[in-house]
Amino acid sequence: MIERLGPYRIDKLLGRGGMGTVYAGTHEETGERAAIKALSLTLADDGNFRERFAAEIETLKQIEHPNIVRLYGEGEQDGQLFYVMELVDGKTLQEELQQGHRFGWREATRIGIEVCQALKHAHDRGIIHRDLKPANLLRDEEGHIKLTDFGIAKLFGATHLTADGSVVGTADYMAPEQSDGSPISYRTDLYSLGNVMFTLLCKRPPFTGKSIPELLHKLRYEDPPLVRRFAHDVPRELEEIISQLLEKDPDDRIPTALALANRLKAMQHGLMAETVVDPDADVEQHEARSADKRATRVSKTKDSPATEVAPTSIDSGFTPKMRDDYAWNEATVVTAESEAQKLNPEQRKSITVVDEAGNANRFTTVEAQRQHAAQKAEANRHEYLKAAALAAGLIALVGGIIWGLQPPSPDQLYQRIATTVQQADIRDAKSDIDEFHERFPNDPRFDEVHGWLLDIQCQYLFNRLRIRAKKQKLSDVQAAYVEAMQLVEQQPASATRRFDALIESFQEAKDEANPITCVEAARHQLARLKMRLPAKAVKQDSPPNR
Repeated sequence: MIERLGPYRIDKLLGRGGMGTVYAGTHEETGERAAIKALSLTLADDGNFRERFAAEIETLKQIEHPNIVRLYGEGEQDGQLFYVMELVDGKTLQEELQQGHRFGWREATRIGIEVCQALKHAHDRGIIHRDLKPANLLRDEEGHIKLTDFGIAKLFGATHLTADGSVVGTADYMAPEQSDGSPISYRTDLYSLGNVMFTLLCKRPPFTGKSIPELLHKLRYEDPPLVRRFAHDVPRELEEIISQLLEKDPDDRIPTALALANRLKAMQHGLMAETVVDPDADVEQHEARSADKRATRVSKTKDSPATEVAPTSIDSGFTPKMRDDYAWNEATVVTAESEAQKLNPEQRKSITVVDEAGNANRFTTVEAQRQHAAQKAEANRHEYLKAAALAAGLIALVGGIIWGLQPPSPDQLYQRIATTVQQADIRDAKSDIDEFHERFPNDPRFDEVHGWLLDIQCQYLFNRLRIRAKKQKLSDVQAAYVEAMQLVEQQPASATRRFDALIESFQEAKDEANPITCVEAARHQLARLKMRLPAKAVKQDSPPNR
């Protein structure tokens, strides 16, 4: 077993997972106990796993909440990536279930409210957990719930960490849309929370099967049983809430973690005494409704075969900026551990030790990173103020010289742009196009100039996606745009048909990193091609020039 990672002495092994190992450790100077997750050395050379592990760290940096296990820091030791997090002295809810603990409805409600608070914090930051289950919910010594394991968490709307169509999550607790690779949302986590609450109350998940294909088939096509079929003392109000969370269609579920927490609190306050119910009539009615729904689904799917879980594949959602921030933290660099011992506690918060073999061992606390970010922001503010003062002085100095000079007229600006477009690279006219675009929106030539601006943006998007494709898999709409653009010069008619198909097949959200979406760019390129091509040329390509 490893003896030391960063400033932490390894005390014992806590568990192993698909990506690495979790240890309990103690900070050698402060005595602080922590949990240390290390990426398996067998995966350390795999760029995809390194990026996924680093993306997990970046996710944890964004969240800080009493009901989420806290990140302390991250580092690298002899090529092994690791991060340090809060060590919770307690059991997971899965361990409590296995040990026979019986969760009453009041306790399950309190747990549900605390998990909602954790999910709201994550969802507000665009993070979907995607693997909510009793094994990822820890109860500390004070009885509070802490959510852990954001290893497959997804930034909503960002590039997928897994290939499209693959199944990611634990089958017993995943939502139907996860099981068939459909788009997920914040309501995916709420389905899993409903599943967890059902399991706590009933000591079994809603769906069980002898195999994963059988389980997934039930998940997609069968209705869950009523909670009170297994736990007779559960109030009808709580049963209705859980049933709504377990709806197949995400639109039919409670919409947000905040709304769910409010409903649970309202129910909690409204029921002053334990509700005693006779579930038989409701169970019979529910089973009749379930039979009708199953018949409808089966008729739609026409004996759909059970689908096996697709193997997980990795596709990085780790941006270049995230990679730079992760790999090159500004830290004190020393050449031996003996030198590190001479540093003060503040300097040791962020330290890199380079040994004789050239291995860079480093550890950086989250606190140090945040302080560095704040200092950098303050330094940038001072630099901005200095630059502004200098600019103001220069303006005052040359004010007499430029007095009376007028900005170019629309005719002058248009002529400069047109000349550049005809004789040079259109991108060289970008500043003039931007100026015309801003100053003369009512000019009759505005649409023509705007078209040139779109030409530049389309080409920028194409170049950016081609570079990205060398490092990671593009989305379907991005790949379709690149393929169509590659045909524009040599096979314009084929490009026209590709752009048409792209526009009909995809809808795309705005991406702040690009000034134009693939769908918008396809519309513009299609319009340009149709201006160039005679009508009959759209039907068949001529062979490319040789």
